[in-house]
Amino acid sequence: MSIELYSLIRRRSVGSPTKKSILLYMADAASDDGSGIWVSKGNMAADLEMKSKRTVQTHVSELVAAGIVFEVGQRKCRNGFTVEYRIDLGAVLSLPSTRAGNAPVPQHIAGAGNAPVQEMHPTGAGNAPLPVQEMHPNHPFNHYRTLCPADADHTQDLDFDFQEFISKFSSAYPRMGDAEKTEDELRTALGEGADPQEMLAGAKAYAVEQEGNKPRYILYSENWLKQKRWRQLVTKPKEPVDPKKILKARAKTILEGKTFICRHITAASAGECITAQLVTVEQCRTAGINL
Repeated sequence: MSIELYSLIRRRSVGSPTKKSILLYMADAASDDGSGIWVSKGNMAADLEMKSKRTVQTHVSELVAAGIVFEVGQRKCRNGFTVEYRIDLGAVLSLPSTRAGNAPVPQHIAGAGNAPVQEMHPTGAGNAPLPVQEMHPNHPFNHYRTLCPADADHTQDLDFDFQEFISKFSSAYPRMGDAEKTEDELRTALGEGADPQEMLAGAKAYAVEQEGNKPRYILYSENWLKQKRWRQLVTKPKEPVDPKKILKARAKTILEGKTFICRHITAASAGECITAQLVTVEQCRTAGINL
């Protein structure tokens, strides 16, 4: 179970209660990076008290079509095989928050006689000073931008879309870790004046650099950001990447049949190798890639 992913999805609007419950169920079975989901749809329907397995299949298909969930392969089971899924962290982060605009509603009490209704605050009494600004961790107000003094130099465009930036970074980086820690590190870096385009370029360069490496050798996103590794990748000159070398490395991974790596290869990426005649459709399916 991924507590981080579960908490992230819980605070996002998916579009319907049924889809939300299915997505939370899948998160309960996922790793922190959203992978490793191969639950039985029949069991899911029973546990969620839904009418039928077909209901689950329909809503899962809609989540796949929306790009929130995608298929990464198949796993054998006693009834044949079950589809393995992965939740796209970038897509989840781009969903609207369930708490946006949920500002606290002032409490009122009825006045005596014709006296006007008085606003009542939980702190402060009479002519006491104004209450402390409500910044409690459980306060439903969400801060979407890095806070800074009014007279400070702004390093970001006022129209900068942070949620879109997170989505692009999540798609580019090869090993997403804790979603909330990653978001905090991104905000910190931007607040310190980092160029978002350089960070994205660094994430893409790191993905190319780590192509074919085992996941345990790749830094989690929050650690990569904390170490400011994008600076190393965008400041030193990089040799042009040869697309043929990337395809050959990917094809080699498919032919080796290491399912724990192949499950991260998308159907589109495998299709490029097939078009280049480096592998066959049957070899891709044997490696666990769903085409």
